[in-house]
Amino acid sequence: TPAGGYGMNTGVGDALALSWVLAAIIKGWGTSKLLAAYETERRPVAIQNREASGAHVLVRLKIAMAMRDAMYADSPRGEQIRKKIGDRILELTNLENEAIGIEAGYRYHDSPVICYDGEDAPPSFEPDKLKPSTYPGLRIPAIWLKDGRAIHDLLSNGFTLIRFDDTDVTTFEKAAMDCGMPLSVLDIRDNNAAKIYEKKLILVRSDQHVCWRGDAMPSDAKIIIDKVRGA
Repeated sequence: TPAGGYGMNTGVGDALALSWVLAAIIKGWGTSKLLAAYETERRPVAIQNREASGAHVLVRLKIAMAMRDAMYADSPRGEQIRKKIGDRILELTNLENEAIGIEAGYRYHDSPVICYDGEDAPPSFEPDKLKPSTYPGLRIPAIWLKDGRAIHDLLSNGFTLIRFDDTDVTTFEKAAMDCGMPLSVLDIRDNNAAKIYEKKLILVRSDQHVCWRGDAMPSDAKIIIDKVRGA
């Protein structure tokens, strides 16, 4: 596997992303555009992971170059070298095993089946940081609600519309029902979760990525539903 274990990370992400697409097409509510979107979404993630893996290999080589025979010597000199190597390893960092941003903080750019915000800028990407955000294309933040439940455990197997207030989402539900797209509404009344999730309405795919969000219902819910299902 590539350095950092990113081969498995990438493969699992690929499988999860493809599973809901195939299910949508087989069940008839998704279109072939979803398959085209799959490569648009996943290929940049694979390239990013490959580049990160290459960087980790270079770090390993630098560490290996420092580990000469002298470091094993049972002498003051050997102790001095071991201390120097330890300091150098700390300087090079352990990003290979701590790159939570690479593993779970990636965002799908320019996907034809995601509705992006027109006014908000996405959070900047950092390999070693996971920045909670519901910006379209990102995975929803993993949080525990005040009642102790994990929000990921409450998502449906289809699309989930997370609602933090009393907005009437009937037109969203009807648009999904008319085309056979599975949609469940998840009502949450949790101030901390609402703050982290930024918007009052969050549409989440079954792969846990945000495909639309807003503070009010769109003027035509059908346009949103058709876009996220590739129609």
